[in-house]
Amino acid sequence: MNLPEQVGVMVLPQTVFFPHHLLPLHIFEPRYRVMVQAALEGSRMFAVAMEPSKTDPLPQSLRMGSLGLIRSCVLQPDGTSNLVLQGIARVRLDHLVQTHPYLIATPEPVEDSEEKSDAATVIQEALHSKILEKVEKIDDPALPSLQEVKNFLQHLQDHHAFVDLLSGCFIRDPLQRQKLLEEVSLTERLRLLLHLLSQ
Repeated sequence: MNLPEQVGVMVLPQTVFFPHHLLPLHIFEPRYRVMVQAALEGSRMFAVAMEPSKTDPLPQSLRMGSLGLIRSCVLQPDGTSNLVLQGIARVRLDHLVQTHPYLIATPEPVEDSEEKSDAATVIQEALHSKILEKVEKIDDPALPSLQEVKNFLQHLQDHHAFVDLLSGCFIRDPLQRQKLLEEVSLTERLRLLLHLLSQ
């Protein structure tokens, strides 16, 4: 996929957005109204990154976010809007080209750091199976469509989509979610997800 050279960046507290996920947003801040309008007139894309805590040792420039595509947007009479953003890629946002009134960055796609090999595939398949076993034991009344999610995951062959969807659905802690987002090795993401689901 060809990414735009520059994208707006929405920085949200306690929010980690994954590829393959849908994120509903209510846009009300003036700066983000401008950003969304610019996105709609251009690539229809912007990035979402978690706002670092005051104790976070990593500066914002080293953080990773996800690039999203605006799938639908409804403008309200008061100038706010409701939209649905579809996550399409992990991106580094190291290079900021604007900081006011909102951030604009040059998104750099993050590729899997592993070489494809038979050995890596065997490990990933084993981790995939163990994760599915854990998911089958989850019983969460707060997720009314949990069985539908489980059925869908049983047939999902794309390990990248698998780990992103599970991370977004079942991992609640924002810092743990950010670790999953920032891990560039698919095998290590699967390991970390299994560890978190086992806790």
